[in-house]
Amino acid sequence: MNIIWDNIDSIDDYFITYLLYKETKTISQISRIRRMTEEEVKDDIIRAKLAIREQRKNESKNIDIIEYFLKLNKSDRLEFLDRIDSEKMLYFKRRISQRMIHEKNVEDQIALIWAAGETRDEGFLEILHFLTQHRKSDVRRITYSALRKIGSSQSKTFFEKGLSDSNAQTRQYCAKALSIAGDEHSVNILNELIRKNRKFEKPYVIRAFEDAVCDLQSNK
Repeated sequence: MNIIWDNIDSIDDYFITYLLYKETKTISQISRIRRMTEEEVKDDIIRAKLAIREQRKNESKNIDIIEYFLKLNKSDRLEFLDRIDSEKMLYFKRRISQRMIHEKNVEDQIALIWAAGETRDEGFLEILHFLTQHRKSDVRRITYSALRKIGSSQSKTFFEKGLSDSNAQTRQYCAKALSIAGDEHSVNILNELIRKNRKFEKPYVIRAFEDAVCDLQSNK
């Protein structure tokens, strides 16, 4: 069951109400569009959510938890991480660790790295530190983002290295991370990069460098 407009002829009628709801239309707007009472609209939305929840429950029993997770969109992935119980979370983390480095599909690898960051679990540090050397800039960027979310002091030297990454957003992420995890050595590196690169570095990156220096010096 794929709840999309292209399948409108094959899904139950209440899913049409749900699709309008997913497009951020209000209850009153849907009521007028579908010529239903607002109570009927609310009932349709509840029925659709229950049906989707039941479908996901059945799917999760039949496929690997990682495959199930990768099929979800971003908002559903956040919901998945929020509602998963502690026992399944331990298994999920183990499966991420097993697959994250060797995943061939870059989009899936990025999703797994993102999930590792969302758990805030320092158990992923060794793998994530290794992935900061990945040849693809998008993978490095999301890896540094995950490390920043975990926020371990063990990542300080990797954040310092990331200040010179070829990806501007990565350089910004690393500066912001160092504003918390950095030290006097980090301040020296940041000041040197500001001095050398001010003329050609992106303004938002320079601001992140300067903010990090300010934060670290004010915390002395």
